[in-house]
Amino acid sequence: MMKQTALAAALCAALAPAASAKDAEGTMVSVLGRDWAVFPVADVPGRYSATRMNLEHLPFRPPAVLTARQAVRALRAATGCSVNMDTMVRSINSTYYAQVICRK
Repeated sequence: MMKQTALAAALCAALAPAASAKDAEGTMVSVLGRDWAVFPVADVPGRYSATRMNLEHLPFRPPAVLTARQAVRALRAATGCSVNMDTMVRSINSTYYAQVICRK
């Protein structure tokens, strides 16, 4: 259990500097008991990334939900906008990228 916690902390620390290096302000949101970091993509306006931060396996956490659905909920919670599902992609490191649609 201690190794898993240390690994999760190391992964969170490794991901945090990469996100803050973009000079973009991100938002931490919680979806079904899991923490997500949502950041705007610097090069494309209206495009956001969502990365799940709690990668450890806790025995008594809430039931599993597909990470794609969690990512959509995290993007909605962080931006207040709807997600264009046609633009959603997942990278090899399990970060989701999607274009959001904000109605005025």
